[in-house]
Amino acid sequence: MSACAVAAVAFSALPSNAAQTTLVVDDDGAQCPNADFTSIQAAVTAASAGSTISVCPGTYNEVVTVNKPNLTLVGPRTPSTCTQPTTPNPTTEAIIQADNPAGGVVNLLENGIRFIRFTVQNNTLGAGIVTSATFSGHRVLQNVVQNNVQGVYFNANGTTASAVDQNCIRQNNQPGSAGGNGVYSDLGLSNATIRQNTFYQNDSSAIVLTGLAPGAVNNVGIDVNRSQEDGSLLAVFNSTGTKVRSNTARNNTGSAIFVGNDNTGLEILSNNISGSARGVRTSTDFGGGPNTNLRISSNTITNSTNTDGISAGPNSLDNSVISSNTATNNLRDGIRIELGGNSGNRILSNTLRNNAEHDCHDDTVGTGTAGTANTWLANSGVTENRPGLC
Repeated sequence: MSACAVAAVAFSALPSNAAQTTLVVDDDGAQCPNADFTSIQAAVTAASAGSTISVCPGTYNEVVTVNKPNLTLVGPRTPSTCTQPTTPNPTTEAIIQADNPAGGVVNLLENGIRFIRFTVQNNTLGAGIVTSATFSGHRVLQNVVQNNVQGVYFNANGTTASAVDQNCIRQNNQPGSAGGNGVYSDLGLSNATIRQNTFYQNDSSAIVLTGLAPGAVNNVGIDVNRSQEDGSLLAVFNSTGTKVRSNTARNNTGSAIFVGNDNTGLEILSNNISGSARGVRTSTDFGGGPNTNLRISSNTITNSTNTDGISAGPNSLDNSVISSNTATNNLRDGIRIELGGNSGNRILSNTLRNNAEHDCHDDTVGTGTAGTANTWLANSGVTENRPGLC
């Protein structure tokens, strides 16, 4: 089957979106000799809203700015193995690469744009893919995003759902502002999913979600992603109603899930963490107020190499639930609540075993269990810093 036919089949398998026109791009005419354009940007400029741009294999040394609504850009394929990087193949992949001091290699600057099955790489001055906080309905699907300052700079206003799904996002470690992050957001992200991606060796974090004030991150789902050898799977600040579910984190160099300041209603559920420096940690080390009404439940955290399975730093966690987690073989404590604030929490029905210092540890002072400021109930552990916690 020809590369053009592959691209056509790939598009036909996508959900229908009433494309008005299909424009074909080939950089050298080798795979698609009847292509309309040799440049992706030229095709975008010529396209009308709702059109499809089918890009054939090749190397596209250009900045692409998509500023028309409901365009679909689809490439031929991307490699299936993310954690074993190889040199991209321009005879089978559509590779977009450029330095762009003003933004990304690819910039999605309108509503409802779909960007599917490309390799985006080598921006030493910024992100691979940028989505604008002024718009929504972005869909970034099945791409390889590598060797940029940041992988995907993901912002959206939430009018319609946006998604970064099923991508390979790896080794985005070029020096620069917010460098070393796979997905980064700081201008506002609402009504969005980050789902079924593989992250590999992003030195700072696979995902960082933050903003200037509480609620800047709202109603975001972070589900079924895999992080391997990243700084963290996730660092999240200023969020409301965000859910972190069924992710896998392996060998993170920092906290697998770092919960910074002013998160409300955050749910961290059914994640599997192994071999990271720390498991799940709440902290206000960067300023701001405590996290409230969190639910940290049904996670499995093993073999933390630096400190704890689950920990709350000073003044970082109030009126929250830590329940039904398994924390074993961690270098310090299974669950650790540090002195300073951290009151009104319920630590319930956790299984804690073979942690080097304590399975159950609480330094707070109050009218709760064993003189702490929290309630500990039905936890299964052996070692504790105060009788009655396990």
